[in-house]
Amino acid sequence: MTNTTISVEGISKRFGKTQALAENFSIEISKGQSLAILGANGAGKTTLMRAVLGLTIPDAGNISLYGLSPTDPSSRIGLRFLPERISFPKWATPLQMYRQLERVRNEGREIDFVHRADNMACGDLLKRKLGKMSKGQRQRIAVALMTCGTPKTVFLDEPSSGLDPAGRMLVRSTVAELADQGSTVILNSHLLGEVEKVCDWAAFIHKGALVANDRLEDLSQFKGSAVIDTQEPDAMKAVLNNLGIVRDKSLVYPLASEDGFAEFTELVARSGVNFTGIKLHRESLEDIFMRIMEGETYVS
Repeated sequence: MTNTTISVEGISKRFGKTQALAENFSIEISKGQSLAILGANGAGKTTLMRAVLGLTIPDAGNISLYGLSPTDPSSRIGLRFLPERISFPKWATPLQMYRQLERVRNEGREIDFVHRADNMACGDLLKRKLGKMSKGQRQRIAVALMTCGTPKTVFLDEPSSGLDPAGRMLVRSTVAELADQGSTVILNSHLLGEVEKVCDWAAFIHKGALVANDRLEDLSQFKGSAVIDTQEPDAMKAVLNNLGIVRDKSLVYPLASEDGFAEFTELVARSGVNFTGIKLHRESLEDIFMRIMEGETYVS
């Protein structure tokens, strides 16, 4: 039995003179994977999502969802999509919208939607007309509508759009919960700090071509140091031959390579100075993004 949720084989898509997806674009997404689709504006991220969902027809190649063509209505079972721009009838309430959606998808219970709305801090809005809400309130409702229950696969295109920091935090929590319950999550967002906290994989698209696709931990490169979290960074530095840079409650210590990390960890443990954590200093997702977008491709 295959573990592949989505298979994209050799597709391409052109809109007039614009090559939205380059020739022979291919990617596989596994069941339960939390994948971020990243790239600059116009890279082809939304086109890829829409092609997988059957909303855009590729010029060439094949796509399957759980072994089915996107043109097969059965491929939609358990699948949810939150587009970047969503429009609700102004007269409708969230409860009315949920009931209309369930007439089509027939997948969940109203109590699941109420629970998700409470988690998104919009449970008090369920009987209010959507036309009477702010953009951020409507976005919270939209996230609740698309993620309630136990969907198999969820596509989220800029789900934090229009949300304040508290709302973005709730979206992160929701994505993490979906991943924990086994849902496959495909996320498109420019908020790299948010993405880094909830996704374990990243696919980078540049000018319609897939230039990297791997686990974040494997994409991230070592930056030549270890970081020790300690309430006594100066004391730790003194024990370690006065090497390193003190940064607030941590010490950034130079390492020649990752191979020396185990030996260094033992040295810190024997130092006699209290510490709460030690880790290799690796690239953030923003670092990875800039490196890859500047032309250094990664071969998985």
